[in-house]
Amino acid sequence: MDRPFDEQTIKSAFELDENATLPAGRTTRLRGRSWSAHAPIRRVEVSTDGGVSWRHVRKVGPSTAWQRWEFDWRPATAGPAELRARATDARGNTQPETTVHNTLGYLFDAVVRHPVQISAA
Repeated sequence: MDRPFDEQTIKSAFELDENATLPAGRTTRLRGRSWSAHAPIRRVEVSTDGGVSWRHVRKVGPSTAWQRWEFDWRPATAGPAELRARATDARGNTQPETTVHNTLGYLFDAVVRHPVQISAA
């Protein structure tokens, strides 16, 4: 079922290039944004292990429907890694692992897989 374009969904994105190289053994501040058309963002979580575990981020600025956030991460070992971010708004809407098909993909709301490379220190 397709919904009108003006009924946007909840989304999150990292402010980091895809396949960025980050140093192992050093703390990197990950930043991003989450937004919802329905309510202020209540919580954002980040996974640094491909969705196995999730940790809460620090919200930056006021809690609104457009929320900046940051998370300090210290990768232990070199190699590929997969970051993910998911948001929940004040109405309980949470980003799903997969999205329902919609024409043109404007209402894509799934958790996005964000690959990065971890370099040896």
